[in-house]
Amino acid sequence: MVFVNTLVSGVDQGLLYAVLALGVYITYRLLDFADLTCEGSFSMGAMLSAVLIADNGAHPILAAFVTVFAGAAAGLVTGILNTKFKIPPILSGILTLTMLTTINILVGTGRASVSVVGGNFASWLGFEREQAMFGVLISGLMISVILIGVLYWFFGTEMGASIRATGANEKMARAQGINTSAKKIIALMLSNALIALSGALYSQYMGTATVTLGTGAIVIGLAAVIIGETLITSKRSFAVSLLSVIIGSVIYFIIYQFVILAGLPSDYIKLITAIIIVLALCLPMIKTFFIKIGKKADTYLRGKYAGYNAYAIKRDEKAAARKEERKQKAIEDIKALQLMLHEDGSLTPFKRKLAEARLARKKEKFEMKEGVKALAVFDLIDRETEEIQAEKSGEGGEDNA
Repeated sequence: MVFVNTLVSGVDQGLLYAVLALGVYITYRLLDFADLTCEGSFSMGAMLSAVLIADNGAHPILAAFVTVFAGAAAGLVTGILNTKFKIPPILSGILTLTMLTTINILVGTGRASVSVVGGNFASWLGFEREQAMFGVLISGLMISVILIGVLYWFFGTEMGASIRATGANEKMARAQGINTSAKKIIALMLSNALIALSGALYSQYMGTATVTLGTGAIVIGLAAVIIGETLITSKRSFAVSLLSVIIGSVIYFIIYQFVILAGLPSDYIKLITAIIIVLALCLPMIKTFFIKIGKKADTYLRGKYAGYNAYAIKRDEKAAARKEERKQKAIEDIKALQLMLHEDGSLTPFKRKLAEARLARKKEKFEMKEGVKALAVFDLIDRETEEIQAEKSGEGGEDNA
């Protein structure tokens, strides 16, 4: 029973912090913006929700709803500092975080902590006190599913696609006529709105809120994102990427709960988290190191064992064939995009801009792999595209005749 309770408790906390992790994912992965406002927004959401429920008798749903707008306001300040006043991202976040430290104390009317009585959001679904743990589990799952659906829809719209384009290549997005400053501000507002909502839900779950509740929130969010991406390494759709963030958050808190169950100090989890993040960020260097060792071992074994040499030759031939296949697919994709841009007159201006940005990314990626040879390939594609267009124009002229 202790095992089950520990597991469920870990899942509960993981689902609540998953909302925060989704907010961190928007800035860290989609926008490529190091936003430290996170910790202040989380604390603000917790304190504001607690005060609304404890001091004003607000319904938990209404309290959580209000914190969304408060978090969005915090993101707006960070966005304006960065885009309008040209303050670097990290410093913009630190300045807003500093402001929020004082604002959170003012929200609590000078109190460092506020207790929430009867504000557990499991009651939303009608669960009694003794059923609260499983009520939080079901509520958390519902919230996670709804958020994945809403975010998946939003980032598929023109606005969401513009935000993703801004994060992928800001200069290219600006060249395509996208207002990158506005898109940054919107993304930061959305991110901090989610983070504040997470703080509100967590304070209702814990029954208390403190000014320092958000300390370390950015580390937890990053850990959730990185753990999720590490576990799901295959080619992912955007929906799967969002799901991986939630899975990463749940796994992080399951580990956290079992560390506590084992009798180890809870501070150990911070060390483990830091190690996980460092390893994840160093993976490219670690991979390069082992590739070099593998090449040296391969060269040695080729010269020493004839059987291994024959195997290595076949392996290299297969690898070369796969590489050529990928190259041809990339060429076909580039050619198809160019033809679509030249021939499809039904494309809206925005879709045309997205297609042009996609073509530019594919060409850039191909050039990085092929080097100078890519230029000759691009010339060949241009000639083939012109020939296809000329043929179609000729066919159109014959039909008219």
